[in-house]
Amino acid sequence: MSFKRFLFLLLVLLIFSCRSETEENALFIALDSEPARVNPLFLTDLNSHMISNLLFRGLIKIDEKGNPKPELAQSWEIRNNGKEITFYLRKNLYWHDGMKFSARDVIFTYKLLNSPDFASPRKGIFGPLKEIKALDSNTLVVRYSEPYGSVFEAFTIGILPEHLGLKVLESDFDLKPIGTGPYKIKEWKKGEYILLDVFEKFYEAPPKIKKVILKFIPDQTTKYLELKSGKIHVAELPSYFKAEELPGKYKKYKAESFRYVCLGFNLNKKPFNEEKFRIAIAHSINKEELINIVTSSEGSVSTGPYPKGVWYFNQNLKPFPYNPELAKKILKEMGLKNLKFSIYLNSENKEANKAVQFIKESLKNIGLDVEIRLFDWQTFRHRIIEERNFDSVLLSRAYLWDPDIYDLWHSSKTGKGQWNFFSFRDKEADRLLELGRKTINFEERKRIYQQIHKLLYEKQACVFLYETPLIFYADKRIKQIKPSPYGLLYGIEKWEY
Repeated sequence: MSFKRFLFLLLVLLIFSCRSETEENALFIALDSEPARVNPLFLTDLNSHMISNLLFRGLIKIDEKGNPKPELAQSWEIRNNGKEITFYLRKNLYWHDGMKFSARDVIFTYKLLNSPDFASPRKGIFGPLKEIKALDSNTLVVRYSEPYGSVFEAFTIGILPEHLGLKVLESDFDLKPIGTGPYKIKEWKKGEYILLDVFEKFYEAPPKIKKVILKFIPDQTTKYLELKSGKIHVAELPSYFKAEELPGKYKKYKAESFRYVCLGFNLNKKPFNEEKFRIAIAHSINKEELINIVTSSEGSVSTGPYPKGVWYFNQNLKPFPYNPELAKKILKEMGLKNLKFSIYLNSENKEANKAVQFIKESLKNIGLDVEIRLFDWQTFRHRIIEERNFDSVLLSRAYLWDPDIYDLWHSSKTGKGQWNFFSFRDKEADRLLELGRKTINFEERKRIYQQIHKLLYEKQACVFLYETPLIFYADKRIKQIKPSPYGLLYGIEKWEY
């Protein structure tokens, strides 16, 4: 064998051995969509939040029951009726690049988030914060001008490294972010996958699963086939796939309802901005039948933006009954004839595609002509939703486990890139959302947020359709999985494989 041929074969062997080592040691997880960004200041969807949380951590975390727990802060003291909080940070916290974490990083993140020089969909999350000051590298004092009920949720936001300065705002930072989370990004191949490597200096014990590959597979059938063939270890699947056809090496997991599906209207347009019109739509759709067709009876009728079982859920609300004759009467009284409009949705979401066909037929029965318009996820999210280029959209929204939904429904959050993209505006809703943020007392908060729940549902701020649980399948060799409405990646740093 010639020396050149020997070198060539050696090179081939090295390439394949490296590739196989990466694949053998990695856990493959399928995700429906690719995040636009993972920087905590620019998160706009559930997958972005889930991935970002593996890379960045906040001072506080919220457990599966909605209770605040220590994260980068090991403890805190609340004084002056909630207007002053002292955070005691953990010692020996490190960034992914080896630099030491300090209270200055928290101040840096707060100042960035509230800077007028750039727009963040999370601007205002800290509420009426008056002063944030470091007493030393591990002690931070936060002072509010008034009590802020969502203070714990606010300080779950991932902290950014001060030593990198304004580089953290550049898009390149998302590709190689520096955080304090249990994983760091080794490679992000756009449109295909993110390869995560363990962060050995994570403040808790470093994850036992050292490599994780997050593959972006928007097509549900492709995802199902890859799971079935063993190329994927963990994947969420719609209920219409038959679990019994998967190999016996997979276990089914189910978490409580974690998202609601809704038909949202552009409330800057007529007649969508009229409450009566949205109520007519709510009466025209047989939601129980829709659930049976789309989710194989895994879902339940939604009565608003909060999941059942949480303390701020309003149990007194009853779904709008299916009554197409009443819907026709309302539309007739409004003088609406031959109304035609479009429903926009993600073409890659087969559940939504089944649902929209049912909705189209339901609306046809009350005299409305609907055109269905399909877009890939990135176009749908950025060109349709962010730019407000729609009549109506069919989509799902993840539940928030703090009742503060100010960013989603307050009239001040209707700008480009902000989360109230339906452009819902209501003075009473604004008042309650503002009051909820100022209220510390548990019983008062409960009463306020149940009122918000009632108002949004009765006005059909969007047409709330149904809610679905999180259903996913994982290789039985993976241990310590605790399914949570927080998403597929919840607690992955504790998993064993």
